Amino acid sequence: MEYRFRGGCHCGALGVDLRISRPPEDQILGACQCSFCRKHNARTVSDPKAHARLIVHEPAELQRYRFGLGASEVVLCRRCGVYVAMLMRERGRVWTTINIDTLDERIRFTRPAEPRDFSGESIDGRLERRKARWTPTELVGWPGEEGPG
Repeated sequence: MEYRFRGGCHCGALGVDLRISRPPEDQILGACQCSFCRKHNARTVSDPKAHARLIVHEPAELQRYRFGLGASEVVLCRRCGVYVAMLMRERGRVWTTINIDTLDERIRFTRPAEPRDFSGESIDGRLERRKARWTPTELVGWPGEEGPG
């Protein structure tokens, strides 16, 4: 069975379409302990068996932010300020972890978020962990992107 969740930022400039195979109540949620995620009180979900689409409805409002090791970029809305996802790319592939509070039915994700501290990881270890655990993602309507969407 597939479960589908839609959402996006507050103003609607950025959208999320997430398809997962496990019920949302069974999804493991993370609470990264980096300073960015703590300041945003982010609760995230990622599942390598899931599929996500990040949709840019208004390209001028897409804001990307890198910090720390720069191994990924934060996806934010420039207009309303909502943190939508953390995104990593490699050789034409994209993986994300989605901020569940951007989903319209976020209340269905009932498990408490598990604190996670990745500060001791090497860059190579971080990249491998993300490829193994994050959600394969399609970018739709992204400015400057080649391919479908």
